[in-house]
Amino acid sequence: MQNWTAGEKIDDDKKDDARKNVPETTNEAIGYEPEMGTGRKKFINDIKRLGVILLFLVLTLWQFSSLELFFKQTINNFNTELIIKNMALFATANIVLVALFHRMKPAFLISFILTMFIGIANYYVISFRGYGIVFMDFYAIKTAAAVAGGYKYGVDIYLIAGVLSCIAGIAISLILPSKKRMYFNVKDMCVSVSALFIAAVFVVWLNTSATFFDNVSSLSWDHSIGINDYGYLLYFVANAGESTVDAPDGYSVEKVDKILSKYEDKKKTSDLQEKHPNIIMVMNESFSDLRVLGKYTTNKEIMPFFDSLNKNVVKGYAESSVYGGYTANSEFEFLTGCTKTFLPGNPYLQYIDDYLPSVISNIKSQKGYGEAVAVHPYNPSGYNRNRVYPLLHFDRFLSIDDFKNPLLIRDYISDKSDYEKIIDLYKNKKKDKSLCVFNVTMQNHNPYNFDYVGDVKVTDFSVSSQVEQYLSLMRKSDDALKELITYFKKSDEPAIILVFGDHQPHLPDSFYEKLFGKNPVQFSREDSMKEHLIPFMIWANYDIGEENIERTSINYLSSLLLEKAGLKMSDYNRYLLELYKEIPSLSATGFYDKNGVLHDNKESTGKYAEMLKEYEMIQYNYLFDKDNRLDKHYNVMK
Repeated sequence: MQNWTAGEKIDDDKKDDARKNVPETTNEAIGYEPEMGTGRKKFINDIKRLGVILLFLVLTLWQFSSLELFFKQTINNFNTELIIKNMALFATANIVLVALFHRMKPAFLISFILTMFIGIANYYVISFRGYGIVFMDFYAIKTAAAVAGGYKYGVDIYLIAGVLSCIAGIAISLILPSKKRMYFNVKDMCVSVSALFIAAVFVVWLNTSATFFDNVSSLSWDHSIGINDYGYLLYFVANAGESTVDAPDGYSVEKVDKILSKYEDKKKTSDLQEKHPNIIMVMNESFSDLRVLGKYTTNKEIMPFFDSLNKNVVKGYAESSVYGGYTANSEFEFLTGCTKTFLPGNPYLQYIDDYLPSVISNIKSQKGYGEAVAVHPYNPSGYNRNRVYPLLHFDRFLSIDDFKNPLLIRDYISDKSDYEKIIDLYKNKKKDKSLCVFNVTMQNHNPYNFDYVGDVKVTDFSVSSQVEQYLSLMRKSDDALKELITYFKKSDEPAIILVFGDHQPHLPDSFYEKLFGKNPVQFSREDSMKEHLIPFMIWANYDIGEENIERTSINYLSSLLLEKAGLKMSDYNRYLLELYKEIPSLSATGFYDKNGVLHDNKESTGKYAEMLKEYEMIQYNYLFDKDNRLDKHYNVMK
């Protein structure tokens, strides 16, 4: 037994010696084995790299698909080009994350979580506004948060599908391989730097080339259509690219001066009138006449008093640049005479940081007027109103805290209590001074899913409770307007009252399908323009004549008001009234010429294009060229 063991050991030793004695050139002589091993290893590494790239692309596509579910979309709704563009944006973000972590696992874990939260946030914003979050909304986060508590949040199959899809993506991310090497190693650091460089080059290209966003960012007249047609991320990034304002081509102070000098009042007469009419300007929240969309019948009239006004009144419809939200943009257009046609974003939040001539400063500069008061029965910080109003020359701002025991309708101060505040201001003003007040109401603010039962019912087809709640609110607004007008009819002092809406409400798609016979996503530009029409009226308790204006826009209303009130106007106001004759309606959605023909705002040739170019230069000088602003043209001449 012992000999056998020793013998076995000797054989093993011999085998080891034999292995040691094999010449190193043996395999090389064969000429096959080492090359086969190297090739196999390279092949396997190439397969791994390809697998990593494919996995990266699949997860990126998954992210895109998951996010679109929150918008009730699938990737089948997009052509190949749009899928690739959206994926490129997702991939850029993912490349940066992978470069930072040196691994796909934490990168996709973070990005899927972010995708889920972005999707959920958009889902609920769409439910009460009609379109998702765009870049400009980040300037209004405080305002959005203030009203967010008033909404009831529901769940449907798309929200569930989007959440589950993101959770599945998170689960896959969790089972990806973890990092094995030290974070700081030459190989990974080199790869990460290269990846970051590629991402940076791509971002620079996006900012310097119009190819990638070809015709995407131009669809600013309806965000919901843009998001649905192009994909959320692609549209969001394109929208972000329009957040700055540059001087228009050909702009110069001399050109602006030449244009506005044509409208100078050469007489330079002094204001001999000791007292002008009390001026009350009301922008009523979501005040609209949905009959402009199509025919429907109700069990009772919606606006009987408004419709009945036919003496000493100018009535009609005005184009709003916004739909379903962005109230402050309509305020801005009215108070400044500017148009959102040339402006991205929200001017109250982005552009007004110094004193600016306005219809308020022009009214106050004329004899007989006391303090100018702004009234808004809600949070004073909304849209930075408490900062902006003084810069527009208001002397006081009354907000929600200035209303004691008001009548509430739903959770908002009613138009009735709002208008009673205006009457109180009139009663308590100085006897030798006229009132100047600008009021933004709150009663009709969305959402329309409160536990509020109205008394207006649609009778010719079924509608959601939200539609009937809104129509009932409009009837309440009409009742409150009747009380306001009735009071000033009996006043001994002259008074002129302007009432207009800021925008139409966003209501369930089913209502629009009944009126138009198609889903809002399928609307033509002409259809969409109807969603931007709001009613207005200028009424006085003295003779101003009667006029019906078929269509104008909010940027002209303050000049029309000054004209009807018989007040002096600036060169800028007179310019706007002349432009109104040629282009009676101009907004961010498009413009109508004096013959009723609809035009695209980006029209580049013809006389209307030249008119718009002049308006844009004037507006740039007024808003942005502060060192060279031609105040002599924007202020009433003393």
